Amino acid sequence: MKIAVVYQGALGDTVLLASLLVSLRARWPTAERAVVTRRSFGSLMIKLGVAELAFDADDPNHSAWFGPDQTSTGYFESDCSLAWTNSDLLLSAVSSGHDVWAAHARRACRRAQMLFFEPRPPPHYSGHVTSFHRQELGVLRLLPPVLVGGRQNRHGPLLIQPGSGGREKCWPLENFMRLARAVNQAKIPAEFLLGEVELERFGHRDLGRLEKEFVVRRDIPLAQVADLLGASRAYLGNDSGISHLAAWIGVPVVVIFGPSNARQWRPVGPQVRVYQSGGNFGTAYGADEEFLEVLNLVLEVCG
Repeated sequence: MKIAVVYQGALGDTVLLASLLVSLRARWPTAERAVVTRRSFGSLMIKLGVAELAFDADDPNHSAWFGPDQTSTGYFESDCSLAWTNSDLLLSAVSSGHDVWAAHARRACRRAQMLFFEPRPPPHYSGHVTSFHRQELGVLRLLPPVLVGGRQNRHGPLLIQPGSGGREKCWPLENFMRLARAVNQAKIPAEFLLGEVELERFGHRDLGRLEKEFVVRRDIPLAQVADLLGASRAYLGNDSGISHLAAWIGVPVVVIFGPSNARQWRPVGPQVRVYQSGGNFGTAYGADEEFLEVLNLVLEVCG
């Protein structure tokens, strides 16, 4: 059996998709699972062992599916040129099932059972996004995934990723630096992991301060980030894609949530601790009380 899942979300959303892929494997143990997503995310899904194949969602032949038919017959020659169109089961989070994408899919994937699902739950949904996905695909009778066991390298560092896609999701950088100093005093090395967003956002002054005190790993390819996470003692970060990746890999994780709903969006993993602030960081409690609560969680997971 061949299964294709088409999903075009950010890193964190895509890592959460791993739960669905594991549930699909439990339902059909011998199935070949393919993901159609950003190229680097697809490679990551294979590295994590939750997919066997990956295809680039930005392939021009696929991107054309989002536009109107351009032939008198309403048929694109490119419709059948995509390798994943020979699937037996096609799950799409990029279409409602009643749009032009779905029309192309039905022409190209003639033998496939097709199901369409919403990738994000409504605000009032009381469960987790992974439960929402299984609910949307209820006809498949998928069970919750069985998570892999945790891992921890007692000789590795606490890896800190102080960024996120949205500024409002970010605990102040000064708090992360203060916490890293406290962890160092406890004889636990702390290192910072910075991606492209943080390198642009922080500026030379903050980057200089960080690099003066700590090991800073800059703009590392996603596959290497996964290896760093797997070799760490623990991880600390905001509600971000890297936090979701760390949790899924299985290292002890502390994730700080600000305005986002942790009930719906907390990372999935065997060793996840969440600190939910009241909204604006540093205002739900006194700033010192908030800092100490996060520090205690970090020291606890570091062991």
